[in-house]
Amino acid sequence: MDHLQISTDPTLLGADLPESLTTSPSVSTFLPEEDASTCLLLPGTPSPPLDFTHPLTPSMGNVENCENIAGDDPAAETSSSGSSGIGMGGGCTSGAGNLFNNHNEYQHLRKKSDGKMQENGMANGTMNIALTKDMPSFVHWDWPLIRKCTFFVFLAGIIAMVAIVVTMIATLPKSCNPSVPWYKGSVFYEVFPASFQDTNDDGLGDIRGLIGRADYFQTLGIGAVRLNSIFPSAHYPDRFQEVTSLTAIDEVLGKVEDLQKFAAVLHERNISLILDLPIYPFVTHLNPPSLDVDHLPNRTSGSDTPTSEFLRLARSVNGGQENDITNVLMFWLAKGGVDGFYIKGLEQFSEDPLLLENIKEWKYTLGGDRVLIVSKSFIDKVPEAIVRDVLNQVDLVDVLLDVANGTEAIASTVRDAIDGTLLKGVDHPWVHWSLGGVNERRLSSGMNSNVTLAATLMQLMLPGTSSIFYGDEIALAEVHDPNEEHKETQHLHHLPVMTWSGNQNQFTGRGTLPWLPKSAAASYHHLDIVQEMIELRKRSPSIYLNAVVKEGQILPNAEVKSSKNDIMVIQRWYPRRNSFASITNFGTKNVSLDLTAMFYSGEIVAGASMVKERVYFQKFNVGSLETVVVRLHK
Repeated sequence: MDHLQISTDPTLLGADLPESLTTSPSVSTFLPEEDASTCLLLPGTPSPPLDFTHPLTPSMGNVENCENIAGDDPAAETSSSGSSGIGMGGGCTSGAGNLFNNHNEYQHLRKKSDGKMQENGMANGTMNIALTKDMPSFVHWDWPLIRKCTFFVFLAGIIAMVAIVVTMIATLPKSCNPSVPWYKGSVFYEVFPASFQDTNDDGLGDIRGLIGRADYFQTLGIGAVRLNSIFPSAHYPDRFQEVTSLTAIDEVLGKVEDLQKFAAVLHERNISLILDLPIYPFVTHLNPPSLDVDHLPNRTSGSDTPTSEFLRLARSVNGGQENDITNVLMFWLAKGGVDGFYIKGLEQFSEDPLLLENIKEWKYTLGGDRVLIVSKSFIDKVPEAIVRDVLNQVDLVDVLLDVANGTEAIASTVRDAIDGTLLKGVDHPWVHWSLGGVNERRLSSGMNSNVTLAATLMQLMLPGTSSIFYGDEIALAEVHDPNEEHKETQHLHHLPVMTWSGNQNQFTGRGTLPWLPKSAAASYHHLDIVQEMIELRKRSPSIYLNAVVKEGQILPNAEVKSSKNDIMVIQRWYPRRNSFASITNFGTKNVSLDLTAMFYSGEIVAGASMVKERVYFQKFNVGSLETVVVRLHK
């Protein structure tokens, strides 16, 4: 017994103690009070539970496991009297050491194969983790599988996002050009049906022939087909202008059902159908309108819903009402699938007191998406008091460019149209440009066929909507009748039958025509040039738009730069888009021009030569009867 009354008898302690520990009082590092409170073997002092651990000592399990560890490690038996011993009195010192041992620190993260599940827990190496009902459920989850699934879901999300971005980029429009209604800036194609395509070999064209050429219209790139003179007459086509009905089709051309089918075929190709209505002299006066026209919206409302309501409320068409233009419009809207009308002969009604009311009713009948066309000669005759109200109801105003009058006359007509006050209002119509028609001679009459190509390219550079008369795309010439075998139809010689190149079916299988000579000259190589110019126009707002709208103001985007000595220069532009210029030589000689005061350089994009090269304007060469279109360099 020492002075603390602790037995040092080795037999009582059950262990061989060093001699110094049994004889020297200095072996204890505790004060007397501490010895009395912490010594496990002090008589009269309750012993703490075997699993007691000091608050500062990490728990490593029960005492039994500690004894097992100590028994396995001989070093543990001789190192228990280390330097400090603070906080190590209860529990297992070797367990505390193992907690910070590098080899045992992450034993609980071993693979599932390193240990086996037991009834009361999970054994991993030398450490048992007891599983109790209070343990969270996620401990039992299959985390390796969860990690794999999460990775693949994340990877799939990345791939999906990349695919979406690629799809969005691939489907982006090639251009962001300003959108306009279908008839604005488009190219119309005017056809005389009796001269286009014959399907029954009677020597006269018909509606079914037009249906068979629908692919040609699509290839040409036009936006609408305009049919003139389809109505019955006493001697069609000799006297096609002397119509006897506006609600029927001449039997030579076919039936109303044929026109319906033709409209459907065109619509499948995103092409519209327009009819010319020659109302005079079939109609001699205008009837009072059926609606209260003072309360009708103007054409800019853009709504097409009033049309069906109007068709329901309006009078039905019968034989006694064919001279009522409103009824005629309703008939063709219901029967023919027509997308617009060019009302001809209105010049004879310019002083009619019911003119404005009728035009309002006509436009209301058509709705916002169908087009109403009138001629510039009619607008010029309308009284000044109502001319602006008339323009508010009209969509297109047809302006004829007479090439035979010379360059100065053409330039004057263009300037009056694009700079005139009548056509510059927000609610005012666009210009519809024409070079020919059923009442005009062919462009190449008495001249080289190249003049037709030069004039057509020049026209396609103008702001607004352009119209090509059938055959002008191939410079179709007038009928050549030197022996005067068809002198009685001389008034129709400017309406020759259409000719087709290559192995295409010709106009008819008949050997001779009953009303015209069959032969007519054509330049088929012009077709590719015209097609390319139409495509350039469709994708270039600098060309197809008729103005620049900026902060409520309408500013011109076209200018006739020069029109002297048979040379005509037109410039087109639009903000943040390419600018273009066309140089036309209507003279009979090749010229070399110095245009550096206007332009510096550019690239030829359309013309007779079709040479895509950089050009400078110091010595700019233009051939006789040629138009060259240049994309200007800024």
